[in-house]
Amino acid sequence: MNPHRSADSSLVTKLLSEAGELAQLWPGYQSREEQLGLSQQVERAISERRSMLIEAPTGTGKTLGYLLAAMTSPDKIILSVGNRTLQDHLWWGEYQKLQLMLPQSKSMQVLKGCDNYLCNHKIQQSLETGHPLLLEVWDHINQWRLQTRSGDLQTLPPAAQEKLTPLRRLISVSADHCLGKACAWFDHCFFQRARSKAAESELLLINHSLLLSDQQLFDKGLGALLPEAAAVIVDEAHQLPDMLVRHNMEMIDGYRLQRWLTKLRRQLGDELRLFSELTQRLDQLGRVWQQIETQLSPAFESQDLLTVSSRSVQPLLDIMRPLQQYLEHIQGSVANIKEYLAQLTLWVSMLSRTIEESGLLYCERSGNWMRVLAARLNTPFTGLRTSHISWVFLSATLAVGDKFDFVKRSLMLPEMDEYRFKGAMDYRKQARLWVPESLPDPANEHFYSAWTDTLLELATQVQGGMLLLFSSHKALQVCAELLRGRTERTILVYEPESNRQQLLQQFRQDQNSLLLATGSFWEGIDIQGPALRCVAIDKLPFSPPDDLMNLAWRHMARQQQRHWFNDFAVPQAITRLRQGVGRLLRAPDDDGLVVVGDRRLLRKAYGGRFLAALPDMARVESLAEAIAFLEAHQINGVNT
Repeated sequence: MNPHRSADSSLVTKLLSEAGELAQLWPGYQSREEQLGLSQQVERAISERRSMLIEAPTGTGKTLGYLLAAMTSPDKIILSVGNRTLQDHLWWGEYQKLQLMLPQSKSMQVLKGCDNYLCNHKIQQSLETGHPLLLEVWDHINQWRLQTRSGDLQTLPPAAQEKLTPLRRLISVSADHCLGKACAWFDHCFFQRARSKAAESELLLINHSLLLSDQQLFDKGLGALLPEAAAVIVDEAHQLPDMLVRHNMEMIDGYRLQRWLTKLRRQLGDELRLFSELTQRLDQLGRVWQQIETQLSPAFESQDLLTVSSRSVQPLLDIMRPLQQYLEHIQGSVANIKEYLAQLTLWVSMLSRTIEESGLLYCERSGNWMRVLAARLNTPFTGLRTSHISWVFLSATLAVGDKFDFVKRSLMLPEMDEYRFKGAMDYRKQARLWVPESLPDPANEHFYSAWTDTLLELATQVQGGMLLLFSSHKALQVCAELLRGRTERTILVYEPESNRQQLLQQFRQDQNSLLLATGSFWEGIDIQGPALRCVAIDKLPFSPPDDLMNLAWRHMARQQQRHWFNDFAVPQAITRLRQGVGRLLRAPDDDGLVVVGDRRLLRKAYGGRFLAALPDMARVESLAEAIAFLEAHQINGVNT
């Protein structure tokens, strides 16, 4: 479908045109055809209540394009971005500029997930247990708690802010653990207050975690956000298939089950003595779970994930279902147990449906706890066919092989308008792709040794920073150890506890460093100029075979009569690879080299799908050809 729309009378057309207000007010602003076309389509989606899938590569001006359409619309709009960092980036970046230049446009409210706000209930629990870390900074937190209006943890006093990462679990809760209206502190809840204020906003900025938990929070009495909006604009929508699995897969977690038993007994208190049968049922549930864990324990010694017949957990359902009925019977006679009954009902429903369908369950060992998972997904997007809300899904990497089939399959989306815009980067001129065929296969035990040697050779030739992306943290650690002491370049290593922004700032400043990273560094980072001249990716980013993603996709493939590997695993890996490659060129004058150490890209049948989906880069066959390109672009130099 033609992404460009003739809409001379539209407001965004007037604002984004060469003679528009932005050209007059924004220093250095240049009207871009692709940005104008994107903004027009988002404007049309909102006004005509249409849903759309839009791919807009780097340089399109995607963020400004959709934000302008949202700010100038008379309707109530929700914007959803990937995470808190992107919320801050949007708020302090394009939004502040537009708000300054277009004061007549509507204001935007920001709502974060509930674990970003102080939870009075959680603090009370943590104080009762006497946790030393909380007691150490309690005076600072308590004084702040009595003064703050927002309860936003980012505004904690410095003494507590320095220890926010370990403190967060002691003073806040996730959507899964929020009690909602059942909480004694509900009327004084900072998150509920922020959510109520957000519900009144004409333009609301949230993140994907909050988007996916909206129904869950509504069920707990916190009020839904989505039904009140005319349109929901989802940026970085390529993240949703993965996040949907992580957030919405049905499971029974051993840790949560034990906490459920403990907290229910505590909630009932002395009343529990009045119901001897209930005490027996609760004890029995704990024993049955322990018996299942014991039976599976030998198998967990050789693998972390087991496939089991749903019938094998029939004893668990045989205990849970009568317990559910018993709690329903007594709930009017005891202290508030609505929350506990609701959770038990979800577990019973999960097991019942899986057994009725003769489906498979998966048992996973995570630390000291076992989880029982069903590969069934709860998706908030199944109602789009009948919804009055416009949904606009945007990303630089939303399509695979020129089609949006993967994202539609993964999110179970109905048919909707589809648009692909051209990027501003000339990869044919500005970049080259090298796949060293002499490397062993990634599964070979000598692969990372050989890959490290290749990286060190490159480090002597590339003048500028190198971003080394890894498929796992274990692989990152192996290479980091192999690199140390063999180069004079600064080696920056991302660890889970690292400050991401500080690490990126250091990488930008030291323009001859090596940054080894994984996880979130595959996307969402913007490093321009000499600080980044080479992106090196160890191997094709497939999810591990026992990952939750693959479990969910196997189930969806059976439902949709598709092939889980070709129709789900490969497209997801392609999307992730495109994100990683997209870190290289962030500005029109950037140039550099992409190196992928996985020769499956050239030797496997599916490799052609990866190559076809990447930006149009010429491929070099050897290090010599790569060096020739670097010399031609004056980005080579001798480093050791």
